[in-house]
Amino acid sequence: MTEPIVVTGGGTGIGRAVVGRLVADGRNVLAVGRRREPLAALADELGPRVTPLSADVSTIEGAAAVAHAVQSCAGVVAAAGGLSPQSGDDLPAVRDAWQASFASNVLSAVLVVEALRPRLVAAAGRVVLLSSIAGLRGSGGGPYGAMKAALHAYCFDLARDLGAAGGTANVLAPGFVPDTEFWEGRRTPELIAERAKGTLVGRPGSPEEVASLVGWLLGPDGGWVTGQILSPNGGAVLGR
Repeated sequence: MTEPIVVTGGGTGIGRAVVGRLVADGRNVLAVGRRREPLAALADELGPRVTPLSADVSTIEGAAAVAHAVQSCAGVVAAAGGLSPQSGDDLPAVRDAWQASFASNVLSAVLVVEALRPRLVAAAGRVVLLSSIAGLRGSGGGPYGAMKAALHAYCFDLARDLGAAGGTANVLAPGFVPDTEFWEGRRTPELIAERAKGTLVGRPGSPEEVASLVGWLLGPDGGWVTGQILSPNGGAVLGR
């Protein structure tokens, strides 16, 4: 397929691994992120199938820039997101933290998908939203788990809409994947050992393992899976 797949958060972590997997599968990718340097390095490494675009897709301007950059679109992988600053105890600080997390984790997916929706419909496109195991079991406090869970309901509605044109929408809710910027500054050997004990296989996951599922969902064998929440987590949370 020549139509590009848009990958947000494509410069680092799981998003970067997704770009690599899609290129290995022969796909063209528009890799989107807020920082130019990681995207440029990725394009240099992977070659002409990757087009880098610096944009903040949690904003209207950023989502519009993505839509302007592609004439057609075979799919979207919404991997942008992350933790917001810790809030204080006063209500204004709580509100600000939740609003920041909403922009980072929900709007970053919704705006870019909606900006590309006509092209996704025209191409029977496929959408993968990156959530988290925290969206299934909570994040132990703060807004992150709630925001990721919001993507689940959005996916269900999106799957119904795209399905009429032959498209799909799914959520990936990975467990502990330490080799990402999400865990930067917190990735200690003790933390990794503790989290690994919470799995059935005794180890954390890798960005490449998550990316392999994305590649399958966007590939020739993934067209009959839609409206699902897939959680690669090593057995930390069992199927529901």
